[in-house]
Amino acid sequence: MLQSLKLRPGITKDITDLSNSGGWYDSDKVRFRMGYPETIGGWQAYTSNEFLGECRALHQWTALDGTSYTAYGTNLKLYVETGGDYYDITPIRRTVTLGANPFTTQSTSNGKLTVTDASNGVVLHDFVTFSGATAFDNYTTGMLNAEFQVIEVLTSGTYTIEVTGVTSASAGVSGGGAAVEAEYQINTGPDTQVFGTGWGTGTWGRGTWGSASSSGVSTGQIRIWSLDNFGEDLVAAVRGGNIYWWDASVGTGTRAIALEDIPGSNQAPTICYGIQVSDVDRHLVVFGANENGETTQDYLLVRWCSAEDLTEWEANTTTTAGSQRLSSGSQIIGWTRARQEILIWTDVGLNTMAFTGPPYTFGFNLMAEGVSIMGPNSMAEDKNTVFWMDLNSFRIYDGSVNTIPCPVQAYVFDNLNFDQRYKVFCGTNSRFNEVWWFYPAGASNENNLYVAFNYVDNTWFIGQLERTAWWDMSFNGYPIATSDGTTWTQEYGTNAGTSALEPYIEGSDLQIGDGEQFSFITRIIPDITFTGENQTPLANYLILRRNFPGQDFTTGYTSSVSNDTEQKFVRVRGRQFALRVESSEPNQAWRLGVTRFDMQPDGRKT
Repeated sequence: MLQSLKLRPGITKDITDLSNSGGWYDSDKVRFRMGYPETIGGWQAYTSNEFLGECRALHQWTALDGTSYTAYGTNLKLYVETGGDYYDITPIRRTVTLGANPFTTQSTSNGKLTVTDASNGVVLHDFVTFSGATAFDNYTTGMLNAEFQVIEVLTSGTYTIEVTGVTSASAGVSGGGAAVEAEYQINTGPDTQVFGTGWGTGTWGRGTWGSASSSGVSTGQIRIWSLDNFGEDLVAAVRGGNIYWWDASVGTGTRAIALEDIPGSNQAPTICYGIQVSDVDRHLVVFGANENGETTQDYLLVRWCSAEDLTEWEANTTTTAGSQRLSSGSQIIGWTRARQEILIWTDVGLNTMAFTGPPYTFGFNLMAEGVSIMGPNSMAEDKNTVFWMDLNSFRIYDGSVNTIPCPVQAYVFDNLNFDQRYKVFCGTNSRFNEVWWFYPAGASNENNLYVAFNYVDNTWFIGQLERTAWWDMSFNGYPIATSDGTTWTQEYGTNAGTSALEPYIEGSDLQIGDGEQFSFITRIIPDITFTGENQTPLANYLILRRNFPGQDFTTGYTSSVSNDTEQKFVRVRGRQFALRVESSEPNQAWRLGVTRFDMQPDGRKT
């Protein structure tokens, strides 16, 4: 007797396989659309060039002359990309002329040099550019007058760089001349998060020996940027660091500068958690900023500049600049623009910030207490609704706060590497009405899994994909995302870069009657549609079987299915069955319909 197998849409993993009978249990690189599973789109490299570091922020905008820019904030650099090329606009924190002969050779077997610069302030992996150096030993001027990355910090006044191309050298020889200029870029950030208190949790420690930092405040801060455009210019802020401005009219050959260094700047904040432009009224809003005239960061203070003026931060009767300290929590975690307001999450609640006009400029309301957010980038807005990952659930804000029922919630949160939660990145895929969260799971320190929600069909799906940042609907019409120094055009084609996508989906247990009887499957009639450039597409249909819920599945049948497959005759016997569909062929995609089984009772096993 033929039986149709139409499983419930969406993945459910928070109950047992048998309890989820009639549903889907596991998947990778498969979404649900109109109730049916299909492979997600593939991806390819956005440009052949690469950038340095792990990108944790993306922002796209267009200048007045029509030039399109994408800003990248990585743990090592700040870039703008245009025309497929990445331009380094990382700010400079210090420029100094070094003492005579600042370079000293370390060995005859490599190009490592000790650089002497008292109070240089470098940390491991920082970048420095030298100019004005003269040749010595076997080091040419071309080798020395270049950008280097610090590979070892020796003392507060010495560090190590490595020069490439040196074939032989002496040991313990000093040189470089008396006019070597060093240009230090802002300190790089660590690539893993450290949460803790007391001395030693930051780069050089926090406070004096034995002191304690504020409870819950992250001190081993990974490099997280917040990026936005103020008109045609870029504003970028380092979480726990300064705010920078890049003038697009000057061009890609210039670097960003600190907000306080803009000519005419008055009382600009110098430390914060991040920024957001209130686009309707044109205020730059800064979160977790220092007060006017202070250098200490206030983790709950929100400040904004005067309208249309990045340089004016003094609040008086002639400006619209101002500040507001939030009333609850110990620190601001994240923020995002919503419809006619900005949402601000602290560690204990959600606040709204809306433009009200004179005399206060902005009004603040505490919308919900007892909620928080996983990290600074774990929220996204689409169609006037904000979605976010809280510390133990998924939530939405559409004028009020609600929790989204999630059938994979325990699977996600039980496996999430909570110590690296600030790396969670949320992005929308508006073409498919989806919100995706990329997160680090298990022992991974980087995002290696995703969970996604289709908010129209109300379905969830999961899988493996390494992405550190995401931007929906880029200039090329597709989402872009980043990983390992590469930008990817998502939902493009049917391959995973240059390899096959390798998607799969697996259903939960099926059984006849009360489960005491065995079943015998003699035939399957597949229902699958292939797309893509592959002229001979194939997918594998697997029938998995077991007799008891505690047993592992064994494969009772597997066969390749093509466009021409009408039916497959099989012989599979067992109490419980599951269907799995997978493929490993390049240049193809597929969509499943309703598979039919010829299944009948087969008595009991004694």
